[in-house]
Amino acid sequence: MRALMVVSTLLTLAGCASRYALLTVPAVSMTNASFDPGGTYEDGGPVTAQYCTGDDAISSRDNNVGLIDEVVLKAQKGSGAKYLRDVTIMSDGSCVDIEATAMK
Repeated sequence: MRALMVVSTLLTLAGCASRYALLTVPAVSMTNASFDPGGTYEDGGPVTAQYCTGDDAISSRDNNVGLIDEVVLKAQKGSGAKYLRDVTIMSDGSCVDIEATAMK
């Protein structure tokens, strides 16, 4: 019985451990090629988004869809941000998640 509890606990932990960081960057944008680091931007608050394999593409209409590109653009469009700062992009299998701060 004790061995079964240990195996059950390990399987639960293994399921949680499948999420990992892919990319951490200070700023990113899919709508602006560059930005003025000395510029003034309004803090739009925290933003999160998720894009999964098989979701409708936002940035591309062909078979060349980058999951990170899609999740960044989804977060920007959802928040109205010019760019995102303090960005962390994570994967949990076939989905990519983003946590960032929107800058308007």
